[in-house]
Amino acid sequence: MMLSIQSSGCVALATLALMALPAHAATAWQEATNGDLSNTSTAPTFVSMAAGANTVGGLTGVPGSGVDGIDRDYFSFTVPTGQQLSAIMVNPATYVSGSVSFIGIQRGTQVTAGGSGLLGFSHYGPETVGTNILPDMLAAGTSVLGSGSYSVWLQETGGTVEYSFDFLLTPVPEPATGLMLGAGLLALGRRLSARRR
Repeated sequence: MMLSIQSSGCVALATLALMALPAHAATAWQEATNGDLSNTSTAPTFVSMAAGANTVGGLTGVPGSGVDGIDRDYFSFTVPTGQQLSAIMVNPATYVSGSVSFIGIQRGTQVTAGGSGLLGFSHYGPETVGTNILPDMLAAGTSVLGSGSYSVWLQETGGTVEYSFDFLLTPVPEPATGLMLGAGLLALGRRLSARRR
């Protein structure tokens, strides 16, 4: 009997966890249908994102020869209050011209000249498809970004290539009930101790 109750509990928890995941990604921006993302770091295209997975896809690279003609892509988005950016997943429709391409992220509505204000960056390539690259982009010990405005810089210095990323916005986790209970009991203990004195 105990085993079946535990099994039922595990099944219920697994079902709730699966229900919390987005069924599919919403397309936040696709250059083929929404138009070219900005090529200007100080005026990124604003991309609206909502809770769940938000797909951003397009082309970057050098259509001709020489680095002066690089098609860099810049866009900004807002993480609403109560949400966090918990992942940037590299989708299978992502290709590179050489071995890797570049993605950087900065707080605010633009990317400063030369990327001096970047929170972090990463190089992505075939080996990163299907992985979350956000922790690699950020300082050690940081794996999510809280509410606020952010800007993204994408660049390939080889030939023109396609990219696709899912930006995953999830609710900020509530503090654990146990921690809250422990803090409450600690405060109550201190208060009782003070009253006794």
